[in-house]
Amino acid sequence: MKMKKPFNKTVYDIADTTAKKHMIGWLEHNQPRCTVNSEETTYFDLTVKTDDGGDPSFYEVEIKYAWKEEWPENWTELRIPHRKRRLLEKWKRDYRNCLLTFVVFNHDCSKAWHVDGDTVLESEVKEASNRYIKKGELFFHIPVEQAYQVDMTYDNSDS
Repeated sequence: MKMKKPFNKTVYDIADTTAKKHMIGWLEHNQPRCTVNSEETTYFDLTVKTDDGGDPSFYEVEIKYAWKEEWPENWTELRIPHRKRRLLEKWKRDYRNCLLTFVVFNHDCSKAWHVDGDTVLESEVKEASNRYIKKGELFFHIPVEQAYQVDMTYDNSDS
């Protein structure tokens, strides 16, 4: 039986803060007419509003530290924890006209996979196992062909 690595709040907080900070910088660099709200909520990591008053966009971010250089060819899918179902249901129920994007960064936040909420909802749900995941934990399994990889580098010398 595989043992789940215990949750480490310090490691989580560092990764969460790093991913949010980098996503905010990237958004502000690439969409300068937007306002990003990163207040902690029980749903979305980031809420982005454009200056034109259109519908907000939502982002859920994470870092996959095992992804170092190029995405390994034998990693044929992204895995989003099924516990995100609650967030997806909130989005579908209350914000259906808004964009929801899951962003999975590599170890140094220089690249990321972007996958939209509908793709996550439509993906297969099944167990995944490795030394960090407890037996029976469910994930959305998204084929990488249904996501798109983005260069997340930007000039952040002003920040």
